[in-house]
Amino acid sequence: MKVLQLISSGGYYGAEAVVVNLSKSLNALGNSSTVGAFDNTHSSNLEVAETARREGLGVELIACRGRVDWRAVRRIQELARREQIDVIHAHGYKAQIYGCLAAGSLSSKLVATCHGYHSRFSESGRTVADLRQRIYGALDRALLSRFDQVVATSNILADSLRSSGISGEILTVITNGVDSDGFSAAAPSEDLERLKCGRLAIGLVGRLTDGKGHRQLFEAAKDILVRHPATLVLVIGEGPLRASLEGLAREFGVERSVFFTGKRRDMPNVYSALDIVALPSLFEGMPMVILEALAARKPVIATRVGAVPDVIIDESTGLLIEPGGVGELARAMARLLENAELRRSLAEEGHTFLNTHFSAASMAEKYLKVYERAKLQ
Repeated sequence: MKVLQLISSGGYYGAEAVVVNLSKSLNALGNSSTVGAFDNTHSSNLEVAETARREGLGVELIACRGRVDWRAVRRIQELARREQIDVIHAHGYKAQIYGCLAAGSLSSKLVATCHGYHSRFSESGRTVADLRQRIYGALDRALLSRFDQVVATSNILADSLRSSGISGEILTVITNGVDSDGFSAAAPSEDLERLKCGRLAIGLVGRLTDGKGHRQLFEAAKDILVRHPATLVLVIGEGPLRASLEGLAREFGVERSVFFTGKRRDMPNVYSALDIVALPSLFEGMPMVILEALAARKPVIATRVGAVPDVIIDESTGLLIEPGGVGELARAMARLLENAELRRSLAEEGHTFLNTHFSAASMAEKYLKVYERAKLQ
C-alpha cells in the first residue's frame, strides 16, 4: 500500500505525532507511507517534516502561498501520479480540503482523520468565537462526505461527525497509538535533572492555550506547596498565553516553584525527568500527552473529558478527576507526591494497558483495514 499522509501544521503536536507514528508503523508492516507537509508561506512551520526525516521517513514539501493555491493542488496531484499513491490520507481541515480538490483527477482513494472537535470552549465554558475555524469546519464537514473513508480518533468525535451528517457507512473510530519503546528507554533530560536537584516534579505538557487547565494547576499548587514546599511544577510547551500564564503564577504566589521550559524537541527525555504528569484539561479529544506519559511509565492525573477515560481508568492506569476541580486535583497530586508505591503501580499498569490497547502497531493495522475498504469503493 502506498500512502501519502497530508498535513498542514503550526508545530509538532498530537496530530503530527500520529502522522509520524502511523507512517513508521505502516512502513514496518511492508507498506510505503510518505509525509506530505504543507510549507505555508504566511506561517511556515516544518517541524513535522523535520521530525519525519529524523525518523527515516520519506518527506515531500507542498508549497502553499494562499488560502486556495491551485499550484499546491497540482503539486499533490503530481506526487500522487509519480509515486503511484493508492491512498491520500488527509489530517486536519486544510489537508482535507486540498486532498479533496486534488483527488478529482486521480485514481487515489481519499481517507480523512478528524483529530479534534469542530468547536471549542473557553475556561468559563463559553464558546470561543473563532470565525476562521468555524468556516473551515463547515467547509470540512461538507467535503468529508466526498471521502471514501473517514476516521474519528474517539467515539465522542464520531458521534459529533454523525450528527453533522457524515454517514456511518464510511466512518470508523481508531484511537491514537504510540510507540512506547522510544519513551520507556529514554534517559532524563540533563537540564531538568539539574533543575530538580533531587526534588519531585509535576509536569503539564501542552500548548499554552485556553482550556489546558494551567489555572487549575497553579491554584492547586498553591495548596500543595504548603505541605510539600520542595515540589516543582514544570510547564512544558509554548503558545500565545505564555505571558498571561506567567502572570497567573505570580498572582497565585507560586512563581518560584513553577518553571516554563518552552517548546522541547526531546520529549522522551522530558517525560523521563518527570515524576507525575498532570493534564487538568477542560476539554480534549484523544490527547497524545497521556499516551506518551504512559509510554514513559509515568503516573498520570487527568480530567474526565473527551476520550481520556478510555485510557485513564481511575485507580488503575491513573487518577481521574472532574474538570475544573481544583481541590480534587490538589488531593490527587498530594496522594502521588506522598506515595512512591502508588506512583510506581499506576505507571506500570498504565504502561501495560497502553501497549495492549494503544500501540502504534495496532493503530497501523486498523488503518490498513480502512485503506483496503477505501480501495474497494
